[in-house]
Parts: sequence; C-alpha cells; structure tokens
Amino acid sequence: MCLDYFRLIHRIFVAETNVEIVACVLMSKQIKLWGGKVNVSLWRVNLKDYFKRKLNKYKILMAIKEIINEKFSIFGRGYRNKEGKAVLATRPQQTQDLKWVHDYITSERARWATETLRSMAENATKEEMSDFKKLNFEVATFNGVFSYRNARSLVVRSPWLVADIDDLSSVEDAREVQQLLIADKHIETGLCFVSPKGRGVKWVLRIPEWLQGKDFKAQFEGLQHYVAFHHGITIDKSGSDVCRACFLPWDKDCFINHQYQ
Repeated sequence: MCLDYFRLIHRIFVAETNVEIVACVLMSKQIKLWGGKVNVSLWRVNLKDYFKRKLNKYKILMAIKEIINEKFSIFGRGYRNKEGKAVLATRPQQTQDLKWVHDYITSERARWATETLRSMAENATKEEMSDFKKLNFEVATFNGVFSYRNARSLVVRSPWLVADIDDLSSVEDAREVQQLLIADKHIETGLCFVSPKGRGVKWVLRIPEWLQGKDFKAQFEGLQHYVAFHHGITIDKSGSDVCRACFLPWDKDCFINHQYQ
C-alpha cells in the first residue's frame, strides 16, 4: 500500500500535472493512508516548492518525509471484538505531533477515564483494569506513522523513542522520576507525563545522536542501558515493539519541551 502510494506520486510528478491538483491528490491519499487530518496550507506551500524544482523520485520521497517529520499516529479507543474480548484499535484515527498530545493530555478529555481507572486499583482485577484502559483511552504510536498498528505497516519512522517506567509506588514517586528524566542533560525530552494508573512515567525523547543510524531494537536497547546506568531505572521491555501503543491519560502537569509548543 505504501509503495503504491509513492508510485502514484511519482507518476503524477512525471506527468507534470498542475501543482494544485497534485497537492489535492496527495492530501486525499494521505488521509486514506493514515486516517489523519492534514494542514492544507502546509501541504500546498511545500509541494509547490518541491514540484516546481522538478526533483527526482528519491528527493520527492525525502521531501514528503520532511513534511510529516516528527509526527506519529493516533488511534481511537478500543472495542470488544466478536468474542467479547477488549482489543485496541488497529487503524489510525489521525496523524499528530507532540503539541497536539500535550494539549490533549492537559485538557479534560481523558480526566474521567484516568480518575476512574485509578479508583479501580484496590478492587478491580488486572484483567478488568486492562480492559478498561483499552476501551476508554486513545493511544499514540510515538515511534512513527502507521497505516495499521503492526510493525509491517510502519510508513514513516519518527525521531522519537518512548521509555515506559512502571511499578512505581505512587503518583508522588512518578513525579520524582518525571523530574529526574526531564533534567537529563544528554537526552532531549519531547514530552513526559504520568501514566493512566498513576504508578508510572511515559518519557518521549528525541533519539540521541549516538543511537541514530541503528535499527529500532538496537536504539531501544541502547536507551535501556543508558537509563539503567545513569539513573538506576528499569525501562519496560514492552517498548521494544516499534508499534507499541501508549495510552494518553489526563495529566495537567504533563511536560512538553518549549520548542514543540
């Protein structure tokens, strides 16, 4: 699907179709492919510039990657399948950036779900809490843009990695870990917030220079070693899955790097 999409772009380019038509076609294909919303003015301005320069196929693909760089997929709430099992959504709802996530998390949109989940902690089973999260929280795949939520459907890799720190004793402990990670002088934090249950931290960071050029698994393992050595913290190994879904809770104290606001 992704290759067919890029072939279509190249055919349109070679035919030297009107730039405005090209932009519209690309926008419609992007919506179909990623299920997302696009900034119309951004696409028109960038594509006009790229196509007028009559770039070759490789440069066209790189230009498109540049346009959607730093973005990732957002998936809606999960559902119960035919067997009645709670499952996560598999098709993306939209493509967004860190600012959108920060605005979402600090708004009231996920407050009820977050407070309800935390109130369930003493009496609910692990399965009940897991089902509640799947059915009531939207999720992000910070590692990239996906056409479907599996590793084979990665369309564009983002510059972000996610460290998931779990099993902390309280929200207060989570805040301490959050501040510790934000203060790291060798890694650029993009976003950092307390997890839905209040006993963990989600750290979204820009891939450090020393990990760039490596495959995803090597990047994740490198991050694990770094955090363990410098901060004495264990990162959940589930993050080694490139399509790992990250639940978006309510956290009024969610941190965002000022340059992404």
